[in-house]
Amino acid sequence: MNHKPKHVQQLQATLASIFDVRVCLFPFVSVAEPDEDCVSYASALPVKGEAFCDCYNNTSVENKKCNCGEDCTADFEWTWDSEVKSPSCMLLDGDKEVMFHVDYSSGTAAVRATDPVCADQNFWEIKMTSPVYGTDMMIGIGTTDTSVDKYSHTFCSLLGRDGESWGLSYSGVLYHKGQPKKYSSKFGQGTIVGVHLDMWRGELRFYKNRRPLGVAFTGLQAKKMYPFVSSTAARSGMRVITTRSFPSSLQFFCCRKMREVIPDHLDVTEVMPLPPGLKHFLRYHLHWLLRAAPPARFHKKRSNSYSSKSDEHVLCKKVCD
Repeated sequence: MNHKPKHVQQLQATLASIFDVRVCLFPFVSVAEPDEDCVSYASALPVKGEAFCDCYNNTSVENKKCNCGEDCTADFEWTWDSEVKSPSCMLLDGDKEVMFHVDYSSGTAAVRATDPVCADQNFWEIKMTSPVYGTDMMIGIGTTDTSVDKYSHTFCSLLGRDGESWGLSYSGVLYHKGQPKKYSSKFGQGTIVGVHLDMWRGELRFYKNRRPLGVAFTGLQAKKMYPFVSSTAARSGMRVITTRSFPSSLQFFCCRKMREVIPDHLDVTEVMPLPPGLKHFLRYHLHWLLRAAPPARFHKKRSNSYSSKSDEHVLCKKVCD
């Protein structure tokens, strides 16, 4: 006797029919094992999350390359590691950009940074360079025990699936030890996601288009962490555009306090009467903390968006061609 709720039975029947059709139409594509925990958050169509700029909304522009917000002039402290990535990941632009599932998707792919983030204060930014859809596209951190290949044949929210990683989904949901927690609104193509790992306090914070979202995770002291990104969506991409680190010091804590006191829409280095040399130093090292936050941007929701697990293979050409 089946004791599952009626809506669950209907959903499972729908998914089964979708996968059957996919096998008939695409017999050469291996079908991955779906993860039931991700069904309620998945979107088969690209989500209209808040973008940093309007470049990707301009349909008259054939070349979708966007450099808005990529104004960091400092050297990169790390890039994506060509030795610690899923086989379905392709690295571009000096290993700063990753494209997932170039041909088709059969599960979840991930890539790790070349170096751990060992300083007291660590900040980096990731731009979503492709349409954002599918079971999950995630940004987060993990220890050396976080595997990039374990779920290559399973569609899932990889980062935060266990106790060795912490992740933020494009749906705005946080994951750790497999437990979801609503945190922010969705992000889509063109969104810039900032990550601040404070090893002094053991806190992880995220930014969306350079506006703070608050503390996401705590208790991260004394851990060796690496930046990670993962995706289940075919031809999806992300690019790291900023990597900075700074020691915990009286100078840093003073800057953080000024940021808390001065309104977000103002640049701290412009408001405070700082000596030119100090102003230049702070703009170089702590621009991510002290700069003015851009105004929030909003998009109308798609009227035909829906939750589905049938995204990664079938919609590849429809979404990305």
